[in-house]
Amino acid sequence: MIQSMKIGKSNVNAPKLVLGTFGMGGGTSWQDTTKDDQELIDLIRQAYDLGVWGLDTAPVYGTGRSESIVGQAVKGRREKYFISTKCSLNWRNTEGTFTYTRDGHSVYNNFSKASIIKDVEESLKRMETDYIDLMIIHRCPKAEEFGEVMEAMDELKKRQLIRATGLSNVGLSGHPVEALDTCLQYGELDLLQEGGSLLKRAYTEDMIQYCEKHQITYQAHSSLEKGILTGRILKEAVSWTGDNRSKYKWFQPENLPKVETLLKGLGKIAEKYNCSTAALSLAWLHNKSECVNLLVGARKLTHLKDSLQSLELTLSAEDMEAMNRLSDAANQ
Repeated sequence: MIQSMKIGKSNVNAPKLVLGTFGMGGGTSWQDTTKDDQELIDLIRQAYDLGVWGLDTAPVYGTGRSESIVGQAVKGRREKYFISTKCSLNWRNTEGTFTYTRDGHSVYNNFSKASIIKDVEESLKRMETDYIDLMIIHRCPKAEEFGEVMEAMDELKKRQLIRATGLSNVGLSGHPVEALDTCLQYGELDLLQEGGSLLKRAYTEDMIQYCEKHQITYQAHSSLEKGILTGRILKEAVSWTGDNRSKYKWFQPENLPKVETLLKGLGKIAEKYNCSTAALSLAWLHNKSECVNLLVGARKLTHLKDSLQSLELTLSAEDMEAMNRLSDAANQ
């Protein structure tokens, strides 16, 4: 099994690598995801056999589908898994702030105590479980909303419905450190789930440093930058016209030559460790700090190969610094 680590200051243990199930939700966000729930249930169970005993989901991933799949996959052996899900985004009514419409549902962001508690109760029903190991606030609240949000988290812990508290996407607030400081004024924060990668080196390192200081687990997602760090889609990305990824920074035509140079440099380092550039990029993250946890997505078992190999890699200080320089050059 994958090595475990304590989540923040809580008494909750999680694996160093957690399987994200956003892609399993399907819908228009992931048009290549199978419509066969059993296929995805089998994938989660096969991943467990490879040592992957942590799962991350959210109500809005497939508007309930992802959570339902997770619940079915762990049925009968719930106690063997670490499960995290999220709150504050829902489609049951029009209360809160309209966020987006997808697959026939209008999703609203609602940070009220009553709404968050309702989110959790609905997630428990969808997953057919009595408790959630980690409840993550899906979007970053405004400063004046944190008090009510953390009050809801405290009540949910007292009711033993959740065991630990997380916060995600503070970078979207425009003032991540201030948001985290405000959150800690109102309660305990055990985990920060935030986009982190070699190509976001400066921001990633700042967030890791903050988490180390406050004994918070840093869970990095989107660590392969939509797949660009795998090196396998660079050539096809040049000719993309309709793919949603084409709007992201590293898929812009002017940035592709920088990525190509980066990948060549990473390739030389990867040869020393007999691994892929994807595994090397993920290893860069968990070699940064003991507080780092990796959140990786997969819709096929083969997608986990690089992620699992990364956990076995101990990078030299010299190679870590070389990767830092490659990242800095790409960001110039």
